Amino acid sequence: MHEEVAVIPPAIPEEVTDLPPDVALIFQFVNTDDRRAFTAHGTRLRPRDRLATAEELERWLLDHGLLALGRHADDAHLHRARDLRQALRAALDPAHHDVPEAARLGFDFDVQVTRDGAGLVLDADPATSALAQIAATAVTITANGTWPRLKTCPAPDCQWVFYDQSKPGRGRWCSPQLCGNRAKTRGYRRRIHDS
Repeated sequence: MHEEVAVIPPAIPEEVTDLPPDVALIFQFVNTDDRRAFTAHGTRLRPRDRLATAEELERWLLDHGLLALGRHADDAHLHRARDLRQALRAALDPAHHDVPEAARLGFDFDVQVTRDGAGLVLDADPATSALAQIAATAVTITANGTWPRLKTCPAPDCQWVFYDQSKPGRGRWCSPQLCGNRAKTRGYRRRIHDS
């Protein structure tokens, strides 16, 4: 007998571990604005901003290897991080077909070329440099063609940003078993009610 396994949504973005490293950084950063507000298999998800304070931003940057221990983020960095996150989310919105660019995200880079290769240079404090690294990663995954596989779940009570790993890249829901089924059930109930 085939037993169906309940799909539990990840509590935090870092629980999703099968992503390429550059995609994982953007995925985890944009999902610090967790908009999910539904119950799945007894697990209640509530919207939460994981970057509500400068201390939370500092901890997130430190945990993701973008800020060295002893370096700090302040309220100005928090404001800039939230603006960056909102710009990235807007670019992932299916209603917009914007592509993130360094200028739109509010960072100016210089390119430095040496015998060892080329790299982006930003003359800024450590926390701003960490945020610029997130912006540069968004530009990199755009250039390598990965950006279109980052999508926002269309379920209004979800809006989780996910990485579409389907072969054709036509995935619509963050989880067909969760949000996809919930949408089908709502549609079915609406049709029954309207008939």
